[in-house]
Amino acid sequence: MTEEQPAKEPGMSVDAQVVSALVMGAVLVAGFFVLQKHEEGADRAKAAACKPAAADDSPRYPALCAALNRADLPLLVGTPAERVSVAGPGLSHWTGADGTRQVVHCAEVQIGQVSIRLTEDDEEDVTDAEIMGSAAHHRSQVLGHLSTTYEMGTIGFSFSLGGGSSSGKSAPGGVAHNLVVGKHPNGRGGSYELAIWRQDTGTPDDAGLYRVAAAVLPTLPGWDPSTTDPRLESDH
Repeated sequence: MTEEQPAKEPGMSVDAQVVSALVMGAVLVAGFFVLQKHEEGADRAKAAACKPAAADDSPRYPALCAALNRADLPLLVGTPAERVSVAGPGLSHWTGADGTRQVVHCAEVQIGQVSIRLTEDDEEDVTDAEIMGSAAHHRSQVLGHLSTTYEMGTIGFSFSLGGGSSSGKSAPGGVAHNLVVGKHPNGRGGSYELAIWRQDTGTPDDAGLYRVAAAVLPTLPGWDPSTTDPRLESDH
């Protein structure tokens, strides 16, 4: 008489368990890669914060950078798919002919191929700015304040990394479009200047320059919100 084998408990066979484990492992791995890609996309979508001020930076830099580095800045400059990659003080000093150093109150942001700089000047008025640049100036009103525009050439650089060494040399640059707006409606008492240029051969978006001015300038501490005398609105 043959001893009766105990009945097997219902459940998966060994082969089925192996297949199930493999499937589960594949699901976990796929989930890991999806999560990783999502995090990488989130990192790319995150705009750069303003760099902390260094000891020799303008004391006004933090406020200027905070005003310029807005969440909607890519949309304002016409590159809504890009994000701010660099936000910092830009040029913090310049040296005069007599060797003295002067602080420059400015902040600079880069979005894709577009760079934009905001500068505050206590001495330069709108009329003073009209000696700058290589193109004809155009006076207009920005938020009721006298303003002027001009263009300035930029210097490009090309780099060679071949032959085990790197070297740089000047190359044809682009053109920066500049908008100088008086702190006060009459264009006097100092000014703010916005400059926009591209790192490639493209042309800056002048409309974007005015959109940035309209959004940023009223948030600055030195901005005079009063309205202008209509007699100042004629081009000159």
